[in-house]
Parts: sequence; C-alpha cells; structure tokens
Amino acid sequence: MRCPPTISVAELRDACDYLLIPFNASTVKCQNLHALLHELSNEGAREQFSNFLEEIILPQLVASTEHGERECHIVVLLDEDVVDWDDEYPPQMGEETTHVVYSSHLYKFFKYAENRDCAKQVLKSRGLKKIRLGMEGYPTHKEKVKKRFNKAEVIYNYVQRPFVHCSWEKEEARSRHVDFACPIVKSKSNPSLAAAASDPLPQPAPLHQQRDHNLLGVNIHQNQHVQPLHSPPVNFHRDRGDHDGRDEE
Repeated sequence: MRCPPTISVAELRDACDYLLIPFNASTVKCQNLHALLHELSNEGAREQFSNFLEEIILPQLVASTEHGERECHIVVLLDEDVVDWDDEYPPQMGEETTHVVYSSHLYKFFKYAENRDCAKQVLKSRGLKKIRLGMEGYPTHKEKVKKRFNKAEVIYNYVQRPFVHCSWEKEEARSRHVDFACPIVKSKSNPSLAAAASDPLPQPAPLHQQRDHNLLGVNIHQNQHVQPLHSPPVNFHRDRGDHDGRDEE
C-alpha cells in the first residue's frame, strides 16, 4: 500500500486500523520517511510499554493495593544507581508513598517525550486514571549536614529520573458519608393550599378609605362603627317665678 502525498501517514494508519490491515514497513510505502518512521516508532513504543507494564509496573500497582492505597507513584532508577539515606535524617519526599524500580531499559524508554505520550495512551486504554508521566529529582545519598541554631539540615544529592503516577479510582479523597444533620430549608408551598389550610388574615383598608372612615368615626382596627359625638340637648324652660321677663309684686 502506497501513501499519496495528499494524505497524511496518521490518516493512513487510522484507515489501516479500520480495515484491519497491519501497519508496518512491509505493507506501507511512503515518500515521507519522517512521518512513516514516526508512526512506526509510536506503534513500537506502545507495544514495548505494554511489556513494561506487565513486567515492571503492574507488580508495583498490586503492591499498593495490598496496603489499601488507591494510587501509585513509581520512580524509575538506573540499574547502577545506589540509594543511601540517613536513617536519622531521611529526605523529605513530595509523595507520601513512592515505589522505586531499577530498570535502565525503562529509563531510556522514558527519555523521549513521544514515548511518554504513547505510554500514557496505553495506561489510559487499560482504564487507569489521573495519569502523570515526567521527570523529577530523586535523592540518592547524603552529601553533608549543616547545623543552624542547634538544628541539623541535611543536604542530599538529587538525580533526574522518570516517574509514573496513576490511580485506579475516578475520584480522590471524596467522602461517601451521608450527613443526616441537614440544615432546615424553608420550602415554598403552594399558595392555594396554604390559603385553604389557614384562616384569612384581615387586610388593612386603603389609605384614602381609612382617612374617610376616620372622619366618619369608623374604627378600622376593630371594624366597629362608633356613633359621632354630639352636644347634650338643651331644654329651654321658664322658672315659675318668671313671667315675660318681669317680676311680680
């Protein structure tokens, strides 16, 4: 199969996967050797890392599960690396639990960023979560001890080594405990139901009606009519000793 210049090698590889055609140098011919060799290297890297996963990485993951852990952090050292820590002054590690494997072959594999990308694809296809791959400093041995204000400070020698971090759980540090002591939340009831279940409340009269009722002597609060106040009646009568305003002799 020959790849025309108008089609990328990545698209040709996807077509081979769809048609179940092997993608290798014997079945694919391409003018762009750069793109062809790049895809062939990616294919070989995925296959090689699958072997590393079964032989080196998976035993460390299983060892983490025996302690109830949900994730694993693995540092890859060279076969000739020597780790000598002081028991009294151990180095401070960023990860709580770090697993160490000695494999120069895996170390050389992780030197290329393209291989780390392929390894991440393999781990993701196997169902692992929170995958991180990169390079970090790892302490190998103690160089010297400094004392400041009667406090010892240990200086370690660090080397750059690749690491693999992954988890087999979707979520981390999330509690599944149900808290039954929930705060009281005021619910919005149906206005029609609330009105049917309770007595109607007296509503105040409008302002202009209240003013008119006050003038008429109506008590709005007690809803009772009070008769207006009048002056007592005056009875005009004459005394027995008075006649037309003149006194009798």
